Amino acid sequence: MAAQFAAEANLRRVHAAHKDDNMPPIEAILAPLEAELKLVRQEIAKLQDDNKALDWLTKLKEAALLEVERTVHVALTIKASMVDDLQNKNQKLIIQIYIWQEEYKILDRIHRQKVAEVGRLSQTVHELEEAVLAGGTAANALRDHQRKVQEMNEERKTLDRELARAKVTANRVATVVANEWKDSNDKVMPLKQWLEERRFLQGEMQQLRDKLAII
Repeated sequence: MAAQFAAEANLRRVHAAHKDDNMPPIEAILAPLEAELKLVRQEIAKLQDDNKALDWLTKLKEAALLEVERTVHVALTIKASMVDDLQNKNQKLIIQIYIWQEEYKILDRIHRQKVAEVGRLSQTVHELEEAVLAGGTAANALRDHQRKVQEMNEERKTLDRELARAKVTANRVATVVANEWKDSNDKVMPLKQWLEERRFLQGEMQQLRDKLAII
């Protein structure tokens, strides 16, 4: 555009100096100016094309910038939402940790109580085991005494039967001996022999009575 203005200024000077006869023809003067003007117009067209390309690139950059701004805004919004969520979760976790700590304190106290109770129960179990062992020893001794008593009762019954048989035998022997010594004149056996046999039977019976008394 500056070259065009310069060409126009030159043209005005040419018109102003047209009365000079020594001047060359106007066509000779205008031809290079028109060529230069043509080049200038081509340069202007090229610059206009470049300007359009720059406008197009600028619009693309502006659109890209707007898209980036929208993306950044969305990202910031998402970040803010995530930060809020994380803060809420963090707050909930803090509350949950506090609850867990309180529960841990309660469970620890219960655990100590249970440990003390287990200790007391272990001592009680130990005492009961000792009592059971002592009771088992006493029960064994009692069973032994019961068995001995039962054996002695059986032995006593046996001796009672033997004593009864001895009495019956003594009576039978006395009767048989008396009958054997009885003669036709109804004489009985001599008193001395009868007394000795009676004393012998009484000794056996006394031994049976002694055994029965011991039982």
